[in-house]
Amino acid sequence: MTCSHCKQEGHTKAKCPNPKYEAPKEGGKEPAEIPVRLSAEVKGKLTKLKTLCHEVAGGLGKGQIEGVYQQALCLELQGAGIRYVAEETMPILYKGQPIGGGLHQRLDVALLSYLPFIFELKAVSKPICPEHHWQLVRYMAYKKQDYGAVVNFNQSDRGPLEIQFIVLYEGSHYLYSLEKQTGTPLVDYSMPLAMAGWEEAWD
Repeated sequence: MTCSHCKQEGHTKAKCPNPKYEAPKEGGKEPAEIPVRLSAEVKGKLTKLKTLCHEVAGGLGKGQIEGVYQQALCLELQGAGIRYVAEETMPILYKGQPIGGGLHQRLDVALLSYLPFIFELKAVSKPICPEHHWQLVRYMAYKKQDYGAVVNFNQSDRGPLEIQFIVLYEGSHYLYSLEKQTGTPLVDYSMPLAMAGWEEAWD
């Protein structure tokens, strides 16, 4: 067996002796962060996207609706020569079948070639929460994208711009810290069933 963390033979990732790795804690505690090794090119592109979001937040300030921030971000992407699609719709699937009634999901902004990346945008006074993470994870899984970010152009009096990256790394989704280059696993035991339904409909 080969460890997916240190790439050495003789043990698994959960039993890796590398001191930088911490096994997930039990007893309902928060899962441990692990090193997430992205290429320098990917990290550079994520940094660029983060900079564009800060440009939008600084240029518009508070008090705008989500759609205004979305359009401003699209202008920034255009200026940077980054191709994208906005407001792409996709069906909501249940056991591989689309749910009717005119219900669908809508991607805020997806990049076409720069990175396999999706933006999920918010303009609310409350911090980013797990439901926002899972919303983005579902979009990423359906579109088979490896990277994404929930961006909240925070509307509270003192709330700063929030940017939380999610990456697909070694088959799992992680809440990724660009500064620390670590990830906290997002665990949903219903994901395998949901993914199976999506893949059947997609193929």
